[in-house]
Amino acid sequence: MAVKKYSLKKQGNLALSKNFKVKEFACKDGDTILIDSDLITYLQKIRDHFGKPVRITSGYRTVAYNAKIGGATGSYHTKGQAADSVISGVKPDDIAKYAESLGCLGIGSYNDDMFNHIDTRKIKFYWRNQSCTAVSTFGGGKTTKPTLKKGVVNVDWVKKLQTALNTKNKSGLKVDGDFGAKTDIAVKAYQKAKGLLVDGIVGNKTWAALGL
Repeated sequence: MAVKKYSLKKQGNLALSKNFKVKEFACKDGDTILIDSDLITYLQKIRDHFGKPVRITSGYRTVAYNAKIGGATGSYHTKGQAADSVISGVKPDDIAKYAESLGCLGIGSYNDDMFNHIDTRKIKFYWRNQSCTAVSTFGGGKTTKPTLKKGVVNVDWVKKLQTALNTKNKSGLKVDGDFGAKTDIAVKAYQKAKGLLVDGIVGNKTWAALGL
């Protein structure tokens, strides 16, 4: 985390990343803007993932302005560590799910008002709507994938593997959950095509190459 201080007047058009500028996080009073670089990293990844503009509706807030609009005392907005945003045509819960997959620990999904809040707190808290109803997950938690190879019995994951190979490499496999000779050949062919170690073992790198 690195919170930096900016001037709206002098640095408003300064690019913070490919798609975000300092002025987008300005408070409605005052010239000073505080912005956490980790917050920008999350927002840029969200922008890239959905391929649509992320409109910041509330970024940095002075303590006075935060109190004026009824913001929570000690709000992460007043520290430059939070942003509320909207992506046209994308549901808040979908954005929250992706933010969770990035490892973001502060996420609010406001389906009632159609916006998201994310912040860079260090202790996890997820919630929904103006009622701030706590939720344990938005479904974006990372799933541990098994290591597969010929002869391994794991029907569900072998089916996912076979489906992905058919989609990505037109392998023509029967999706039956059996890691046999044909699936082994298909895995090795895909590994070779992607410049991976050709060993027929489906580990993290092969899963990642398959987009899973």
